[in-house]
Amino acid sequence: MLTPRRAAVALAFVLLAGLLLVGTVPTPAAAASRPTVVVAFWTEDPSANLVFDPAASGEPHDRLLRTLDAQRGVAGGLMSSVESTYTRQQALLDISQGSRQSGSLYSGNTPALHAVRDGAGATIDGWDTARLRARDVSVTLRPGTLAGAVPGGAGYVGVTGSDEVAIAAADEHGRVASFSTGPAATIDARVAGMLDARRLVVVELPGGDAGRAALLGLLAGRGPDELVVVAHLPPTPPEQGFGRAPTRFYRLPAFAVAGAESKASAKHGAAGDDRTVRSGSTRRPGLVSAIDILPTVLDHLHVTVPDAVRGETVRVASGVSAHRLEALRLRWNDVRAGRQSSSLTGVLGISVLVMLLLGTVRGMRAALRPGLRISALAVMWWPTMVLLVATLEPSEKGAETALIATASVALSALTDVRLRWPRGPVVPAAVGLVAYTLDLATGGNLLTRSALGPSLISGSRFYGISNELEPLLPILLLLGLAALVGWRDRSRRLCLVYVVSGIALGLVVGWGRLGADVGGVLTVGGGFTVATLVMLPMGITRRALVVAALVPFLAIAALIAIDLGLSGGSHLSRNLTRSQGFTDLWELVSRRYQLAFGVLVQGRTIPTFVGAALGIAFALRNRARLYAPLRGRAWPAALLGGLACGVVGAVSNDSGPVLLTNAVIALAAVTAYVQGCPDLEPDTGAPVGHPA
Repeated sequence: MLTPRRAAVALAFVLLAGLLLVGTVPTPAAAASRPTVVVAFWTEDPSANLVFDPAASGEPHDRLLRTLDAQRGVAGGLMSSVESTYTRQQALLDISQGSRQSGSLYSGNTPALHAVRDGAGATIDGWDTARLRARDVSVTLRPGTLAGAVPGGAGYVGVTGSDEVAIAAADEHGRVASFSTGPAATIDARVAGMLDARRLVVVELPGGDAGRAALLGLLAGRGPDELVVVAHLPPTPPEQGFGRAPTRFYRLPAFAVAGAESKASAKHGAAGDDRTVRSGSTRRPGLVSAIDILPTVLDHLHVTVPDAVRGETVRVASGVSAHRLEALRLRWNDVRAGRQSSSLTGVLGISVLVMLLLGTVRGMRAALRPGLRISALAVMWWPTMVLLVATLEPSEKGAETALIATASVALSALTDVRLRWPRGPVVPAAVGLVAYTLDLATGGNLLTRSALGPSLISGSRFYGISNELEPLLPILLLLGLAALVGWRDRSRRLCLVYVVSGIALGLVVGWGRLGADVGGVLTVGGGFTVATLVMLPMGITRRALVVAALVPFLAIAALIAIDLGLSGGSHLSRNLTRSQGFTDLWELVSRRYQLAFGVLVQGRTIPTFVGAALGIAFALRNRARLYAPLRGRAWPAALLGGLACGVVGAVSNDSGPVLLTNAVIALAAVTAYVQGCPDLEPDTGAPVGHPA
């Protein structure tokens, strides 16, 4: 019998069940919401995209970059499109696989790829050739990874008569799930219709007003959970052509995202309309890599990123204006345009002029030794001046060369006056090491704008220590230690100083949050191992040699542990955590020597390398005369340790000959400083006394 009490209990259970059902059934808006992505490629030729202001000097305005910068809710920036020579098809293949390698590793040209209609979709003709070509380079290169990872595949929307961008919408088998071409005026409508069936749509935007209108329409019509990625991928430029835009507009074109700021803004400090893009691949505000598009798309779609992918998710960070990005693009393009070699040549040239001036005023005997010391110290000051002058960002190479050379020689002369031989190297070594460490600790922004920084325009490295700088830092530290130690006898305490110094510099050079240079750890380890062996109080023993042989392996293991434990994110730890097995690891090693051989056989590298080898042989053959003023073991430790830096760096880096050459140049400066001893007889070179 249903009593009032039982009726009340039953009613309470019914109400509770109703509340639970209401809480678990999604609302219509929530049920309809699903993440989608539109990747739009602007295909206009850079020459038509640039606006030249006759009233202003410097970089022309990037029309697309300025347009994107003016849109509310859009984070703009630049994109490294390729590694080495630009071709649009290779850039699209790299985007589709989320990983890339230097173009010099590929055999032959990129195959001619074009879409062939196949029902509602299309098939990329020549896809198997492109896939095998990529496989020959690396197991991590798998064209079609992007569309293949998206459930249901990707769609393509373009204009009639052009379908090259469909490459980015193809899966591993070269299949495009949905394919639509038509007039530019209907792009917005066709994209909206395709998003009903596809979560990822790749769009090919023509240049001009029609393409610009379609782009603005895509940004304005973006849905509540829709990510829009915009990248400028111009046509492959002709090898030679009158009026062709400079290379930087192909390698570092405009890029933007809209819809990625919801969580990233709060995390990275972007607020309001002051937004720009950033990724772990470049660590540069306003700059991302083309291979970052794949993980960004999959992250938004909540799809697991395959291990073979080497790109990083694009995030939103504090803004960098379009004007500043244009200036940075020009700077990143120009810093490697001969400024490194010309500035060093300028240092030597002004040093010679100073020596000639001293010789004219005081005579050759009175000028030779001071001239050698000033020249040597100027070379030691050169790396620091390269970094500091980058704060001014001189637009003209001649002006930058003059600033670096003049400042280096002036500081060397002041150093020689204030610090008696052989104490001089202490100051340039200390200032240089502190300056580079502080810059790396604060993001390395100066280094990337200097002539000794990584070459951002090449697309292979965007942060950390460059190969050119790698042997110079340990040689500077060894010189500073030698100048401090002087003629002191060897001892265990001094050996400990060398060991600790080497470990500290190895951490600065190799840790992902600082130098991020794995090869640099081997270079530093090799140099300081040899220097420590020279400083051993009981001489070199068999046990010491065994320990020395283990140093490279221990250094790499320690670097990996530190980098993974402290989230350094160096190139080595990222590659190891995403490794495809032994084959992938072997490729990491073999590619370094392929690239090193390519560096050796190009341009003037062979005669330079031969000259460096002859310089080493000459110094070894004439060491008794060249280094007669030296006493104790600290200076021989610096010389032999510096030579080890060059040799180890040459065999462990992908631009090995460059490291050996730079090490020999630095050691030649050390030799000149030794020969600048004021107590040497001008004619015989024999020491007549030694400093206390």
